[in-house]
Amino acid sequence: MLHLRRISPIGCRNPIVWDGIRAFSSTEQSSIKKSVTSVLDYLSLKPGGTLVHNCGDSDVGKVVIQLAKERKLQTISIIEDKPGNPETIEELKALGGDIVVPESYTKTWYMKRLVNELTPTAGINLGEGYQATAVGKAVVDGGTFVSFGKKLPSHVVYDGADRKSIGWDEFAKAKKLKVVNM
Repeated sequence: MLHLRRISPIGCRNPIVWDGIRAFSSTEQSSIKKSVTSVLDYLSLKPGGTLVHNCGDSDVGKVVIQLAKERKLQTISIIEDKPGNPETIEELKALGGDIVVPESYTKTWYMKRLVNELTPTAGINLGEGYQATAVGKAVVDGGTFVSFGKKLPSHVVYDGADRKSIGWDEFAKAKKLKVVNM
């Protein structure tokens, strides 16, 4: 959206350019909504079920939150650690996000307790790096992990000296995750 705002003064002078920008942004939003709807249909979660996803503050993440709310699903949204997180968390909660946590929170025992209480049976990966691993760790054993157009990490890293990192395939197999790339 930021890049469209920078262009908008040009569009105000030229109605053809402005109409093109509006058409592009609305088409992009409807395309995102259709894609997320198909992912949620695939997961076929029942109302009251829990879904965990990363990149909650992205356009796709916001659509996931809104559509999950419409389907009466609980969401755990993971966002990147950065300045301004309290405002971002409030914004996502206003959209319907149930639980919004920064990436650093996923490395604590509080997250383990939260996951044990809510038992998310599905996870949607919208990013790369540790956040993808955090989603995979949060999904219950035997759950479904959908990677939405992103490359999965090659290894799953555990904090602490007593655990070594393992390969992603080995991790998914140990958790009996159904991994789907869309």
